[in-house]
Amino acid sequence: MTTISFKADTALKNNLQTVARNKGINTSAYIKLVLTEKLENDLSRITENGFTVAEELEILRSFKHDKRYGPFKTADEFMRALRRKK
Repeated sequence: MTTISFKADTALKNNLQTVARNKGINTSAYIKLVLTEKLENDLSRITENGFTVAEELEILRSFKHDKRYGPFKTADEFMRALRRKK
């Protein structure tokens, strides 16, 4: 678990505290709930290439561990990588 902090004006803080109190949870738990719901909604949207944002992020993360993608030191390394199968 990690800590995230941000600055908010007094009215926002008071409103967050009021809503959280009405839900029977603390302000931190309420902020986490709201952000989680928003993030899940945003990540589930379909992008212009037909993938969800979450799927695109997973594809981008997988490239870091795929040896078929550079950087390559030589042209021969590059050509060997092109011939490799997944």
